[in-house]
Amino acid sequence: MNRLLSVGFINAGHWKLNEGKSLKYHLISHHQTKNILYAFVSNGIIKYVGKTIMSLARRMYGYQNPGPSQSTNIRVNKEITNLLSTDQPVDIFILVDNGLLKYGDFRINLAAGLEDTLIYEKNPEWNFSGKSKIEEDKESKHGTLNLNRTQISDIPPISDTFEISLGKAYYTQGFFNVKQAYSEKFGTDKSVIEIQLGENPENLIKGYINRTANSNGTPRIMGGKTLSYWIKSKFKQNEMLLVSILSPVSIKLNERIK
Repeated sequence: MNRLLSVGFINAGHWKLNEGKSLKYHLISHHQTKNILYAFVSNGIIKYVGKTIMSLARRMYGYQNPGPSQSTNIRVNKEITNLLSTDQPVDIFILVDNGLLKYGDFRINLAAGLEDTLIYEKNPEWNFSGKSKIEEDKESKHGTLNLNRTQISDIPPISDTFEISLGKAYYTQGFFNVKQAYSEKFGTDKSVIEIQLGENPENLIKGYINRTANSNGTPRIMGGKTLSYWIKSKFKQNEMLLVSILSPVSIKLNERIK
């Protein structure tokens, strides 16, 4: 574990079990950081090492809510849950690629270069090796991304989805308030939030969370002019907007509800 810290790994969060005993990640930083190396650590022991080109929040969501074909996510979800069920902690450590590592004019992907070395030297018990590791890499690079792109309408569960009535302010000013029942599912004040507009996962904008606008501290999602233009192009005033919570700093907005 000390070797991870010495090369720049930091603690970005941890795993926990919610009241229903289902898995839930909690990040304290780097929600939207991409191209990172991450490790799951319990009591100073490295249990799993992986890398991702998607945001940290989206990758952790894959472990939290694995799709039916996501064998790696299902397996690691079970391992984490088993440890937490015995009151053992599971922390999330990450190494952020600062983009400064080069060989001549070529930029070296630090996460990709270091992952295999860490797995070889540390031999984490949740990582596979050989052919199984190759298949796991394919899933990490493509499978979870495909889940987000092709099955995103199936997640999150209905308890993490709510409706917003597009009154005059919400319809014209590019913001909306989150219902109090869902307040704790969102990040802290001034956190950047990724907003997916409609069913196309490539149609993303960045907004931020404002927890000072409402006296009770509930989040106001600020999407600005881009969000306002999209709402006006897809909805009529006073129609309902469906908000799906993908992570504390990532949401999807559904188009007009028929």
